[in-house]
Amino acid sequence: MTNLNKIIEKIEKFAPPELASDWDNSGWQVYLGNNSVSKILLALTCTIDIVEQAIKNNCNLIISHHPLIFEKINNISTENNAILPVIKAIQNNIQVYSAHTNLDSAQGGIADKLAELLDLKDIMFLVQIPEDFRLGRVGELEKEKELNIFIKELKEILKIDKIKLINHSNKTKVKKIAVIPGSGTSFIPKIKDIDVLITGDVKYHNALDAKDFIVLDAGHFETERIILPVLKDLLNEFSIEALIAEENPPWTIL
Repeated sequence: MTNLNKIIEKIEKFAPPELASDWDNSGWQVYLGNNSVSKILLALTCTIDIVEQAIKNNCNLIISHHPLIFEKINNISTENNAILPVIKAIQNNIQVYSAHTNLDSAQGGIADKLAELLDLKDIMFLVQIPEDFRLGRVGELEKEKELNIFIKELKEILKIDKIKLINHSNKTKVKKIAVIPGSGTSFIPKIKDIDVLITGDVKYHNALDAKDFIVLDAGHFETERIILPVLKDLLNEFSIEALIAEENPPWTIL
């Protein structure tokens, strides 16, 4: 058993809660007052399947990226699929903690990890809104690359087969790269002086806005799951097992 407070202190030192956006719901999702942790399950999203994995693996703490509770809850009912993970977690004495936008923007967090995997140089914050919330990173490749080679390498890094390409500017070579893992398309009109933006969840009208640079939609799930091994390594100092959940995006691309 490991003290719960020490684990949460470690997570919050890495991803300070004050970095979370105002609209976010990072932090405790299900807190039952249990101070000892026997095993941890790390996941992007705490679905009913994730809770069942925790039960199967005897985990009594789930640390997720996406908050389990986002919308206002008017009632607790088994007929509400969104509430089922909450009910099942409580029934099985499982606590749930989430680090969302604070983990996106933290030093060494998701944006930094993707920039690191791409081996970007001279990395800087991409967007600051407000002053204490830093979203995305921008940096440069050591040498300019052919676009098709860069896309091939990105697929290998993220272990994916397909990427959505928006290239109204008809660029064939890239060097200055911006990354907003997850969903960063609302910032497309605010970004300038880059060759490529890597993000996810690009919609039709977002794509129309990308006139001056390439946008690569590599997937919300695919650009964020890279943080789970980082969290696992972060918890290695504790004498407790942390498992990475088996997860897939909620659709199949044919």
